[in-house]
Amino acid sequence: MTSVDEVLVAFDGTPLSEKALAHALEVYPDASITALHVIDYLEESYSAKALVGDETLLERAQDRSAALLAEAEAKAAERDREVETVSVVGKSADEILEYADTHDTDVIVIGSHGRSGVSRMLLGSVAETVMRRATTPVTVVR
Repeated sequence: MTSVDEVLVAFDGTPLSEKALAHALEVYPDASITALHVIDYLEESYSAKALVGDETLLERAQDRSAALLAEAEAKAAERDREVETVSVVGKSADEILEYADTHDTDVIVIGSHGRSGVSRMLLGSVAETVMRRATTPVTVVR
């Protein structure tokens, strides 16, 4: 069995991403863990962009991201661990995969709602896309 030195956890502050982080902290006690939050602020409505502007929306999204990642650091600290935190802007699956490929990630840990059928087709699945396209192992936590 190969050793796991670098673990990437997709973290968005949802209960499932918190479970993914907890899983990574428990299963990989000696690994370096990075909590990645992807800001997909492009999904903001056109009216919001018109009212406050792109720069203000991005700034607000970055502030929310910093707060979410501070939560990840606090969750790790509760277990006497530290996590590196990273925030990037883009489409979630694409950014998770790119980060994993460019940072020697050994395992990606991601939460999934486990939707199927029509709801998955309509809503899409970041976890499914990551699983299909990843060049490293992926652990999906439900």
